[in-house]
Amino acid sequence: MKSEIHVTGMRCHGCEILVTEALEELDGVEKVSVSHETGTVQVEYDESKVGRPALDAVIEAQGFSVTA
Repeated sequence: MKSEIHVTGMRCHGCEILVTEALEELDGVEKVSVSHETGTVQVEYDESKVGRPALDAVIEAQGFSVTA
């Protein structure tokens, strides 16, 4: 499964690394691409292991906001 998640609050490359590393720790996440410039996170994951709510929760736990 692929999802594009819109995120607010990311301001630099460090923010991208923080979100990338946090998501990569989740079982089932296969690929992550983060851009603070566009405010997007592209995630490829195995739906049988992890769902979109868990992805959103991990991003928000890093101090950022997930938007619709």
